[in-house]
Order: sequence, then structure tokens, then C-alpha cells
Amino acid sequence: GGNPMTMELWALVWGAVLLFVLILLSANANIGAMGMGWGLSNRDETPTTTGWGARAKRAYINLLENLLIYAAIALPAHLAGVHTELTVLGAQIFIIARVLHAIIYVAGITALGLRTLAWFGGVVGYALIFIALLMNT
Repeated sequence: GGNPMTMELWALVWGAVLLFVLILLSANANIGAMGMGWGLSNRDETPTTTGWGARAKRAYINLLENLLIYAAIALPAHLAGVHTELTVLGAQIFIIARVLHAIIYVAGITALGLRTLAWFGGVVGYALIFIALLMNT
């Protein structure tokens, strides 16, 4: 029952799944660098994780910030019944860009500003939903 899951909501759900995966990667790297004793402790000592593990943490913090912005736009649009081709396109662009951003960031790819382009793709995605919300309310 209830309202069907839209692409806009699925993008939010899959964004949360991606966030969880990035957090797990970061936690695994921290335990690898600091040891299981540190992982089971209060972790008062700052982890010394470098490389892909440190990038995984920065990627999940970046995703958390952007997922919050996406949710703050997509959820009101959904609740207001704004579901258009533009909102669907925005959601698709957002989630694809965020998956690419995570992969590029954790892998450490710096060529051609790809990480920044993927980040900007996510911004474009939620901007499209915001535009649709303004046009349809």
C-alpha cells in the first residue's frame, strides 16, 4: 500500500546505501591502520589512516553533505506531488554522479578534474529537482 517508490526516492535510498558502503570502507581502513584494539576502544586517538582509506572517509563526508541537500529538496518535492521528467532526470543524474564521485575519490583518480566534475554532476541533479519544484508549486 501507500505511495509507490519513485526514482527520486530510490536515488535517496541508494545514496544511503552508498554512504554505508563508504563508511564501512573507511572503518575497515582505520582498523587496518590502528588495530582491532583501537576499533573496540573509545577511539580517543585519531586514526593515522592514509591513502584509499583516508579518501573513503573524505568521500563519505562529502556524500553525507550532498545527500542531505538532495533529501532536503527531493523529499519536499515528493510530498508536494512534484514528480516530473525533470525530477526523474535530476534523481538519475544525482545518483549516477555520486556513485562515480565515490569510485573516483576512493581510487585516487585525479586526471582531468573527474572528481570535481562528478561532484558537480550531483549538484546539477538536485538543482534540476529544485527547478521542477519551483515550476510546479
